[in-house]
Amino acid sequence: MTWETIVGFLDGLRPPRRLNPSEWADTHRYLSSVAAAEPGRWRTSRTPYLREIMDRFDPYDKTEEVIFMKGAQIGASETAFNVVGYFVDLDPCPIMYVMPTEGTAKRNSKMRLDPMIEASPTLKDKIADIKSRDKGNTILQKDFPGGTLILAGANSASGLRSVPVRVLLLDEVDAFPQDLDGEGSPVDLAKARTRTFANKKIFQLSTPTMEATSRIAAEFSQTDQRFYFVNCPFCDHAQRLVWDNVRFNKADDPVTDATYQCEACAEHIAERFKPGMLARGTWVPTADVDAHTRKVGYHLSSLYSPLGWYSWSDAANEFLKATRKNDQNALKVFVNTVLGETWKEKILVPEYDRLFERRGGYRTREVPPGVAILTAGADVQDDRIEVEVVGWGEGLRSWSIDYRVLPGKTSEAPVWDDLRALLNETFERPDGARLGIYRMAIDSGYNTNHVYQFCRTVGASRAVPIKGQSGSTQSVMLRPPQSVHIMQNGQRTGTTMLWNIGVDILKTEIYGALNLSLGPDGDDPAMYCRFPSDYDVSYFKMLTAERLVARKNPRGFTAYSWEKQQERNEALDCRAYARAAAAIVGVDRWEAANWKAAQAAVFAPPAARREAATDAPKAKRRKSNFW
Repeated sequence: MTWETIVGFLDGLRPPRRLNPSEWADTHRYLSSVAAAEPGRWRTSRTPYLREIMDRFDPYDKTEEVIFMKGAQIGASETAFNVVGYFVDLDPCPIMYVMPTEGTAKRNSKMRLDPMIEASPTLKDKIADIKSRDKGNTILQKDFPGGTLILAGANSASGLRSVPVRVLLLDEVDAFPQDLDGEGSPVDLAKARTRTFANKKIFQLSTPTMEATSRIAAEFSQTDQRFYFVNCPFCDHAQRLVWDNVRFNKADDPVTDATYQCEACAEHIAERFKPGMLARGTWVPTADVDAHTRKVGYHLSSLYSPLGWYSWSDAANEFLKATRKNDQNALKVFVNTVLGETWKEKILVPEYDRLFERRGGYRTREVPPGVAILTAGADVQDDRIEVEVVGWGEGLRSWSIDYRVLPGKTSEAPVWDDLRALLNETFERPDGARLGIYRMAIDSGYNTNHVYQFCRTVGASRAVPIKGQSGSTQSVMLRPPQSVHIMQNGQRTGTTMLWNIGVDILKTEIYGALNLSLGPDGDDPAMYCRFPSDYDVSYFKMLTAERLVARKNPRGFTAYSWEKQQERNEALDCRAYARAAAAIVGVDRWEAANWKAAQAAVFAPPAARREAATDAPKAKRRKSNFW
């Protein structure tokens, strides 16, 4: 027997080398042309900052929980999919992947997970084709030898109450609801699934949102807070990439040659040096924590995005687009999605007397020239409905057009007839155009079924029921609508679509807008609010009746809630609901061309076009068809 034969025999007895997650991804993960801009074999060298994060999920690593607070365009979600693939292939076990909604879970399953399985041979061998007769592969469940992968939405309590899991991935946690069907935080519900596993692994990743409400920021603050340090190619100084050191000519449009100025030697670093800088980078803890903790945290901005994905010039152009228009919404998106930082809203309670003094320029029911669309928000009480009609223009500038109190028992028909009449009114603009209310949002917290029935009667294109959600992790303005039953005398009489809205976010935005001042040339900045000259001071007291109060919750996080400082706050609620109605219409995504088109395509409700008498001071009330 030759020596080579003996060596070959012994090599055959040696177990295969154990791969850690990043090595597995480099060896076995393939990116599909369907789901990736750079199809082919995964290369961790393209995003070297992800290596340490992935390897925290090696079963031999003692870390239990990884927090990743990040910007966009850095490959974070692909990291999570690599973790899934690693456990499916090499360490099978029950896995749960939670996304903000069941709808997003289904989309990611179809558009990202299934293509990954199809493109990666080792995964394709273990998970049956979704088109086969094998029921072990569905949109929300993937069975494989030794384990199963469950995909769930954070808006579904039943999905989070499923089988125990050893590996839990929570994607975009800042978009999760605070409370799920009265059962508590969906994050806590999902983490409860891991309790029986001593070797559990939990991954929370998200783009942050508001400082006052961001869950990922609160979680990151309780870790060792690791940042990725890179070395200057000129002086070798190690440093974090921060926005303040990005240099570009603000007069350029667009910016094409942004550079990074080293904080030590002040040399301007061209972006072509970035691949080398990333390759030599290291994660550095910046906060002291208990040495025995099994929770680590990472922060990464889009300034680290590889060449060809998102450049420093891209970031400069996005920043300039927001600042040139003084667009606070766009600047907030930049801070959240590019810098990966929370938006620090200046939540100062506006001075009601200052707002009262600055009224003017038009009167109630008059529509100023800049208004392109009207929405309304309605607050339902026992003995009245209060409504504000708001005009919206480019840059989300707003004008209060009318504020009404409709008296009457909201369990009876007459007051709902009055609301229907208001919904059918039109309001005149100086150019002669008559605008109707495009969408009304009605709070369903009181006399819920009457609200549902009214909205179904007038049609979802005219009025929608809303339900306010609040709390430290309710960090989105709107959630996708859900179907709800309309009940009458204990019987289901139909369905309607209910929108859940983030009242904390809405009120924070409103207060920020109310605190804005006119520009140096007297121009209205984006989101500036105007009011008719004949509003009385009581309206402004109601509009500024609440204050954001910080309190420590049982887990040690700072929780914020809006609390009334005086009894009447209906004007603030109505303004928040009218803003929600505008968001439902989609104005947050409108560009200048959309606003111009809306300005030209004046909306007037059919009933208003048919009945000019809606403007009559004493219109005869018609018999209700509501009940």
